[in-house]
Amino acid sequence: MDDEAAEQARQVQLWTRVIIRVLLFILAAVIVVWALYSIRTILLLLVLSVFFCYLVAPIVRLFEEPIYVGRKEIRLSRGVAIIVTYILIGGALFAAIRIVIPVLGDQLTTLGKDLPDYISKGSSLVSQSLHWAGNTLQKLGLPQMSRTDIAKWSENIAGYLLTSVQDLVTRALSYLVYLPWLIIVPILSFFMLKDAKSFADGVVALMPNQRLQRRAQRLLVDISRTMGAYIRAQITSCLVVGGLATTGFLIINYTIVEVPNFAVLGALAGLLEFIPMVGPLLAIVIAFSLSLLTSLKCALIVVLFMVSLRILQDYVIYPRIIGHGIKMHPLLVITAILCGAEIDGVVGVFLAIPVVGLFIVGYNHYVAYKRTLILGVTDTGDLVKPRAEVSP
Repeated sequence: MDDEAAEQARQVQLWTRVIIRVLLFILAAVIVVWALYSIRTILLLLVLSVFFCYLVAPIVRLFEEPIYVGRKEIRLSRGVAIIVTYILIGGALFAAIRIVIPVLGDQLTTLGKDLPDYISKGSSLVSQSLHWAGNTLQKLGLPQMSRTDIAKWSENIAGYLLTSVQDLVTRALSYLVYLPWLIIVPILSFFMLKDAKSFADGVVALMPNQRLQRRAQRLLVDISRTMGAYIRAQITSCLVVGGLATTGFLIINYTIVEVPNFAVLGALAGLLEFIPMVGPLLAIVIAFSLSLLTSLKCALIVVLFMVSLRILQDYVIYPRIIGHGIKMHPLLVITAILCGAEIDGVVGVFLAIPVVGLFIVGYNHYVAYKRTLILGVTDTGDLVKPRAEVSP
C-alpha cells in the first residue's frame, strides 16, 4: 500500500514538473515574441542590412581575389574591398540617376500636375457608372426598394475604394521617415561584411561538442546560401521586370496608344517586384487605374501587356534566376504572405518568404541531426539521410 502511494506521489511530482516546464516554455516563448514584436522596426533595419550584405557580397569577393603584377601578388583586405565596392555602387547609382532622373522627374512632375484631373475623371467615371447602373436597373423593372438598395451598395463600394486609395497614399508617405536608413543600412552592412567570419566562428564556438559544431557550421552555410540566392534573385527580378516594363510601355506609347507616365509605371513595376505576389498585383492595379483614366483601350492593352510580362517572369525568367534557392510549394508561399500581411502589413509580406525559408532550412538540419543520433553515425553536417554502418 505504501509503495502504491509512493508511486502515485512520484507520478504527481513528475507530471507537476512537466506541466511547470511546459508553462514556463510557453511563457518564455510569449515574452520572446512580444519582445521581437516591440523592436520590429530595429529588426527590420538589421534584416535590410543583412539583405544588402548578401547583395554586395559577390562583388566584395571579386575584389578580394589576388592580382599578380609580374611576380608580385596584390590582394585587397576585406575592409578595402568593401569600400571599393561601395564606391563602385555609388558611381553606378550616380550615373543611373543622371540618365534616368531627368525623364522620370519630368513624368513625376506631370503626374503631380495631372493628379487632380485624374481624381476628377475617376469621380466622374464612378458617377457615370452609377447612373448607367441605375438606368439599367430601372429598365429591368426591378422594385424601387431593390434599386435603392443596389444603388446604396454601389455607392458604398465606390466610397470604400476612394478611401482605400487615400489610405494607401497616406501609408506610402508615412514611410518617408525611413529615408535616413539609406545611410544607416550601408554602415551596418559594412561591419557585418567585414566581421562576418568572426561572427560565424563565434556562433560555432558556442556549441558544446564537435558534432554540434559541425552541424552549426553547415547550417550557417546553408542559411547564407539560401538568403543569398533569394536576395540576388529578388534584386535581379526587380531590374529585369523594371527594364522590360519600361521598354514595353515605351513601345506601346509610340506604336499603339499613348500610355500616361510610362517611365513612372515601369519604375514602379520594378520596385514593387521586390514584394512577393502582392507587389506585382499592386503594380497591375495601378497601371490599369491610370490607363483607364486615359481610355478603356489603353487600359486593356496595358493589362494584357502586364499579364503577359507576369507569365514570362513567373514561369521563364524567375525560375532561371532563383536556381537552387528557396524551394517552397505555392500554397505555402501564399499562406506565408497572408500571415505576414496580417501580422505587420507590408513589412510582414516582405519578410514572410525568407523567414519561412530559413525555418525550413533549420528544420531540415534538425531532422538530419536527430537521424545521426538515432543511427549512431558520425554527423558530417550534411542534409543527406545517413545510413547505418553495416558490419563486414
